[in-house]
Amino acid sequence: MGKLYIKLMTTNIKNGKRFYFPYILAGAVIVVLFYNMMAIYYNNGLSNMTGGQDIKMIMQFGTVVVVIFSFIFIFYTNSFIMKRRKKDIGIYNILGMEKRHIAMEIFIETMVIAIIVIVCGLFTGILFDKFLMMLLYKILGFETSIKFTISVTSICNSLIVFIILYSLTMVYNVMQVKLSNPIELLRGGSVGEKEPKTKILMAIIGFVCIGTGYYIAITTEDPLGAIMLFFVAVVLVIIGTYSLFTAGSIAFLKILRNNKNYYYKKKHFTAVSGMIYRMKQNAAGLSNICILSTMVLVMVSATVCIYIGEEDIIDNRYKSEINITCHSEQIEDSTKLNGIVENTIKENGRKITSIYKKNSISLMMCMDGNEFNLYNDGNDTKQYDFSKISYVELLVKEDFEGISDIKTGDISENEVEIYGTSEFPGNEVKIVGQAFKVNKSIIPDGNFFSGDTTMVDSCYVVVARDYNELEKVAAILRDKKHAGIYQYEFHVDIDGTNSQKKDCGNVVIKEFADKENNKTRLGYNDINVVTKENHRETFYSLYGGLFFLGIFLGIMFLMITVLIIFYKQISEGYEDKERFIIMEKVGMSKKDVKNSIRSQIRTVFLLPIAMAIIHVAAAFPMIKRLLMLFGMFNSGLFIKCVLITIGVFIFIYIIVFMLTSRTYYKIVGEENR
Repeated sequence: MGKLYIKLMTTNIKNGKRFYFPYILAGAVIVVLFYNMMAIYYNNGLSNMTGGQDIKMIMQFGTVVVVIFSFIFIFYTNSFIMKRRKKDIGIYNILGMEKRHIAMEIFIETMVIAIIVIVCGLFTGILFDKFLMMLLYKILGFETSIKFTISVTSICNSLIVFIILYSLTMVYNVMQVKLSNPIELLRGGSVGEKEPKTKILMAIIGFVCIGTGYYIAITTEDPLGAIMLFFVAVVLVIIGTYSLFTAGSIAFLKILRNNKNYYYKKKHFTAVSGMIYRMKQNAAGLSNICILSTMVLVMVSATVCIYIGEEDIIDNRYKSEINITCHSEQIEDSTKLNGIVENTIKENGRKITSIYKKNSISLMMCMDGNEFNLYNDGNDTKQYDFSKISYVELLVKEDFEGISDIKTGDISENEVEIYGTSEFPGNEVKIVGQAFKVNKSIIPDGNFFSGDTTMVDSCYVVVARDYNELEKVAAILRDKKHAGIYQYEFHVDIDGTNSQKKDCGNVVIKEFADKENNKTRLGYNDINVVTKENHRETFYSLYGGLFFLGIFLGIMFLMITVLIIFYKQISEGYEDKERFIIMEKVGMSKKDVKNSIRSQIRTVFLLPIAMAIIHVAAAFPMIKRLLMLFGMFNSGLFIKCVLITIGVFIFIYIIVFMLTSRTYYKIVGEENR
């Protein structure tokens, strides 16, 4: 009996190589991706490098995503194969094979495929491990030798995950045999041929969900709010996409059918009628293609933009080579701190090329009309509305003109000038209860607001005459027991190579490392020194890791998309071939049949990519605001990355479409000639 099982399995795989080979190949690639991500995560060399922990965190997230989509993809493609197998299994049953024998054959077949996939995937992953590590190190800018290693832990984790996955598919396949009768198995390939009903309610739900998702993406102004609402918008768009493809597409096709001028044409008649009768099963595949295409476009374009724009991000985040901030409840004499920094730099043989400094009161505040109040102060529920959060910076005229190219006007006592992302409402402003007359309100041109200020969309710089004016606000904050009222910033640019700048910056950091000494010398105990060169390595690691993960996951999602398209074409080819043979027999020419086929598959496969591009366009404003959280304010660069990604994806999509269409034409047109 064992030989019979082996023979049946071999024959089935050989005869079904057209759809078994892509299934095995895709499964092996997924194993490769999972193993290599795990190998990177467990790589000991990363732990000793700057930003290594960020890379590990990113890879850990990537493995979770791979596992989730592996389960979805394997089960999805396995259903296509089982659908093709149902007729054969039904025949075996009718010819006398018991269900337990058929189940055993399916069990062995699934087990053998799983072994092939896992073994080939792990072997390939081990071979490519060093190459991918070299590629990752190149992206991150790490210069170190890489030894060829085999991660035993990664192998074990891969075995556990994929054995569980294929065990579940094995159980599913066996249950398909156990729970079905021979007649149902024989008709398994024809399920879904009944004309679906027009589900008006579902179509409306689809429009509402997508419309709401688009509205959230377009209207959400501040980046912090975008984080909270992003996943809500994603869920709504996914629900809306499935609803529209399931119900909306059927309604649309029936409208076309009712249009006699359009419907009663040779190339439209068969295409529209065919899509209507199988749109229920088409909808899931088309929705998946649309959603996966959207994920590829968003993920690749965003990560590429972040990677290319790393220098812009660093420049926006850190104003100078050496950046010092400290907080105090009183305006301290900062001369001592400035002198220590300047002497330390000179002692290291570096020259100061530029300096700017300022004392300010900088707070995240809740804006209510013309009032700014502490965000976490009081019981007013409006203060917990993220849409009302504003970044407010109060500083004096002298410091403001020193750090900007803007010249202020004459400012009197109890007067201020306000520079904001929007015009300030009213002629008076109250800051924690202290009232000032608004001399003028200006919206600055260019990239005036950058760095941490754009963590929220609403930002205001309030310029007062002198420190006596600032002290009026500081006194109120002291009464409220607010710590670290004044923020002093000292920014210095120096000459030298990147390495020399880094060494000099490290000496300055060491100089202010002792908090107790700082308290004694300067009156500050929370001096924070940040150097651009030190954080450059961290940022390169983080954003390089995101880029690497984006490309990795983009490849996986693209592969899944391609496989869904391929299986869809094969499945529909087998279902359509008999129908088109009948059409030829009743008088349609081969040319008319081919035109009908071409019209059908073009309509079907243009819909997902068109919808995906619309999704990306609608999501653009929200993604742009999310990128602000990473320090990316270059909208032009992001637009270019999105357009190039869409162009490349459409090119690949068209190639896949053409190749799979040839398979469809072959099944429909040649196998029965």
